[in-house]
Amino acid sequence: MSIHIITDSSADLSPADAKRLGVEIVSMSIQFGERSYLDGVDLEKPQFYQLLAEGKDSPSTAQPAPTDFLTPLENVRASGDEAVVITLSSALSGTYQSALIAKDMCDYGPIYVVDSLSATAGVQLLVEYACKLRDQGLEAKEIAEKVGSIKGQIRIFAVIDTLEYLRRGGRLNSLQAGLGTVTKLKPVIAVRDGAVVVVGKSFGTVAATKQLLKFLSEHPIDQDFPTFALYSDDKSRVDDFLPKMEEQGILPQDLRFCSIGPTIGTHIGPGAVGMAYIEQ
Repeated sequence: MSIHIITDSSADLSPADAKRLGVEIVSMSIQFGERSYLDGVDLEKPQFYQLLAEGKDSPSTAQPAPTDFLTPLENVRASGDEAVVITLSSALSGTYQSALIAKDMCDYGPIYVVDSLSATAGVQLLVEYACKLRDQGLEAKEIAEKVGSIKGQIRIFAVIDTLEYLRRGGRLNSLQAGLGTVTKLKPVIAVRDGAVVVVGKSFGTVAATKQLLKFLSEHPIDQDFPTFALYSDDKSRVDDFLPKMEEQGILPQDLRFCSIGPTIGTHIGPGAVGMAYIEQ
């Protein structure tokens, strides 16, 4: 009997890492105008940010349908295996609900669906942890329970370049977004209780970076888990940020990099830099 680990493309897990870990990915849909793409299938991250920069159409995202999850779950049932499904936060998308519906449609007991209450590399952290537990020989139920027990410790903090994409996604009203543009405010955002929230605003990138460092210091990194340095379209921004973490003595030991994909990139836009990790 095998244990299948399934997630959605919002986890921003690269195809190589998904293959290495043995993880199955269900794709989100990204809509640009009349054209619909499947995240990671016919829309890669560089192409997404290029389309975003062209500005011809504002993107929107769509959760996978229950039938998109049903196919891998039926394969699990047919082989008599077990599955743990880890999805994008239910506060950001209906993906978790789609996975639950698919589980009911499949009508097969040993399938466990976990609401990550996180996004991008935060989901990826839980997926990697689930794979580690699977490889240690734990059963699916135990894996789901242990993943659920640490998801509240996941922290994501990031500086974003503009408020405009949050406004388009309904996170800010037009007046707030307009004020941010005029005054050059740089927002610091976090994922809190599963939702993207603005936790600080600073005048200019330098001040916002200092504020980001402050949040990271106040919420220390658990070195027993990997940490992801996040960026949207420009990796040089995170390369510039890491020496500042080193100066503060908070640079993680197991550091990895994750480019934010279309699902979350739709809402935060280009120019983001941040960290995703598990807090002590």
